[in-house]
Amino acid sequence: MRHTILTTLAALCLLALRAEATVLIPADLSELARDAQVIARGAVVAVDARWTDDRRTIETVVTLAPEHYLKGELGDTVQFRVPGGRLGRLRNVVMGAPQFAVGQRVIVFLGTDGPRVPHIIGLNQGVYRVNASASGAAMVSPPPVMPGVTGPVVRGAVDRVPAPLADFERDVRTLAGLR
Repeated sequence: MRHTILTTLAALCLLALRAEATVLIPADLSELARDAQVIARGAVVAVDARWTDDRRTIETVVTLAPEHYLKGELGDTVQFRVPGGRLGRLRNVVMGAPQFAVGQRVIVFLGTDGPRVPHIIGLNQGVYRVNASASGAAMVSPPPVMPGVTGPVVRGAVDRVPAPLADFERDVRTLAGLR
């Protein structure tokens, strides 16, 4: 009898756990540019994991020193939330969530939810990396491809090659309706 009660109680506890899934709808650059309240280019200066307000999961707050705003403005520093992260020995992995490191240069497409810290639109789709080419020119790399989400991977596809920074920023401003 006691064994049956314990088994039933354990089963009820397992059923009470909240199941979560990440659903990522493919977005192209024009959708990101249109939907973002803020688009900023800058260098990552801090990456800090923390508990969410309800203490149910971990999120990472990334601090960016903006070099240039393509749309909107959030001041001398920009902070935004990314789901997942590592807190001590605990790690929360969210499929499709970008990861950041101090010193990286990025262009981020941010959405806002009132007074809360902004979030990246489309998870990894809303982050473009800025790197130097072999000649030293600033180039913007598209987000990583997620098999099964963004369609088939085509070798040499024009939309998957790095673009010069000035051209990319011009295209984003045009797509956002700012030019």
